Amino acid sequence: MSRLAAMRRSGWLALLVMFIGTIPMAANLAAQAGAVQSVSYGTIVSAKAVQVQTAPSSGKVAGGAAVGAVAGAAIAGPGRHFGGAVIGGMAGAAIGGAVAKSESVKPGVELIIQLENGQEIAIQIPGQQSFLPGDHVRLISGSSGTKVERVQ
Repeated sequence: MSRLAAMRRSGWLALLVMFIGTIPMAANLAAQAGAVQSVSYGTIVSAKAVQVQTAPSSGKVAGGAAVGAVAGAAIAGPGRHFGGAVIGGMAGAAIGGAVAKSESVKPGVELIIQLENGQEIAIQIPGQQSFLPGDHVRLISGSSGTKVERVQ
């Protein structure tokens, strides 16, 4: 098999890995469309800065696997392209997963909220949000999590 044919095969393998990695993301977006969400109101009791652990991105894993598969096939040489693509894909996925995990810790804020029904809840929100004790807020909760926004 020529080097060009091997590179084409590796390219198709990389595309297949990336496609498989996007299936869960597309399914998640489709599940959110038209979903019922609950709304509640409350008052901020306290807010403090924290480090928030968010879900790692599967895109970095798929991207790392694709790049690793192409690189592994190219490095492996004639007759060993498939094995090189598999090993390179696994190594690339591991590196992509480590990068995604390190990027999933972000600065955020932890809010203690007194709901109108008297219940107190705590929620951590990624990002630099400026909530102050006494702020009246709306909480919108659904399958993808809870969003907190100030109500005026």
